[in-house]
Amino acid sequence: MLEVTTAPERPGSGASAKAAQGGFTLIELLVVMSILAIMLGLGVPAFRDFIASQRVKAAATELMTTVLMARSEAVKRNVTTGVTITPKPSGWTGGWTATFGDPAKTLHDQEALPSISVTTYSDTACATAAPVASVVLGSNGRAGASSCFKFESNSAGTSRCVKVDLTGIPSSGSCP
Repeated sequence: MLEVTTAPERPGSGASAKAAQGGFTLIELLVVMSILAIMLGLGVPAFRDFIASQRVKAAATELMTTVLMARSEAVKRNVTTGVTITPKPSGWTGGWTATFGDPAKTLHDQEALPSISVTTYSDTACATAAPVASVVLGSNGRAGASSCFKFESNSAGTSRCVKVDLTGIPSSGSCP
């Protein structure tokens, strides 16, 4: 008859030794950390551009909301002076204020727009760069003159235009 024998176990090589040897090696940890560093290095610049784009969209939306609210208030109050949206002393980038009546009562006060520059145009095609002193909406909700506001990020090439036509209804979209 054939007899099978097994080699004697070496000390520390049993099942209890394998259970006590859990975890990761230093090489495995370094490989994972290197992969994470590479992924972060690729993702952070794209995330910065995303944040800059969202700031531009938010600023354009703020102006659109202000114009819509001012138009609604001008029609609702039916005052002959209407509602006026004027830039802060530092310009449109410093924010704006919507007022009505005499003496002027504030409807909305917009704070400064960080990392955003605003260029104004005297037409809705955003072709004729000119300072826009204010947007005046009459008691019928119509604007006294058409205008365009180009919001640009100071750090990325992102821009968005808000156009206010003679009807007083703002629209937002890409700039020409």
